[in-house]
Amino acid sequence: MYKNIVFDMGNVLIMFYPEKTLKKYLDDEEDISLIIKEFYGSRGYREVDRGTLTYKELLESLKGVLPERLTELLDWLYVKNCFGKTEMPVFPEMYDVVSSLREKGCKTYLLSNAGKDFYDYSKYIPAIGIMDGAVVSSDYGLLKPEKEIYETLFKKYDLTPEECLFIDDTEENIKGAEKCGMEGIVFSPSFQSVSVLKDKLREKGVDI
Repeated sequence: MYKNIVFDMGNVLIMFYPEKTLKKYLDDEEDISLIIKEFYGSRGYREVDRGTLTYKELLESLKGVLPERLTELLDWLYVKNCFGKTEMPVFPEMYDVVSSLREKGCKTYLLSNAGKDFYDYSKYIPAIGIMDGAVVSSDYGLLKPEKEIYETLFKKYDLTPEECLFIDDTEENIKGAEKCGMEGIVFSPSFQSVSVLKDKLREKGVDI
């Protein structure tokens, strides 16, 4: 029986779609592809989520790799403004899912890869505000799907892995959870109706 439902954040509670954001500011598809490859696809971007690098430091390292006009855009989006607040809108229906689970007696938690700016925008995500706890990667120097981040969640909140069910948009992260004893569901409101998630939860025996 699942007593705890654990949620990813990006593309589960909020939309994270860099290509869509960049198309608001750039007309050239080559510019967009370059940013996706060199910024979002860089090891440094992962290190921001690990908490060992800031966005400012990452952009400094990309000088000479990206044209100055593109690093200036990214600096404006990530350093001068809060990308999470301005470019990652919430999925309102996911608040209803979290609320319903809590009403049915489940505990709910967040497990997310996110940088230190998480605390600048998370207060604008209503679903997180009603959760029982959170483990954010940059606070611990860990990343999904590393086993240690799942173990951190279990230890911090005294959870039994077999009593937890994890919802994440990435198959790799679900497999990481399963290796630690926590089953999961691959789901994203970006591509599926929330009714699909509810059906999957019911199939797992979760009352919602």
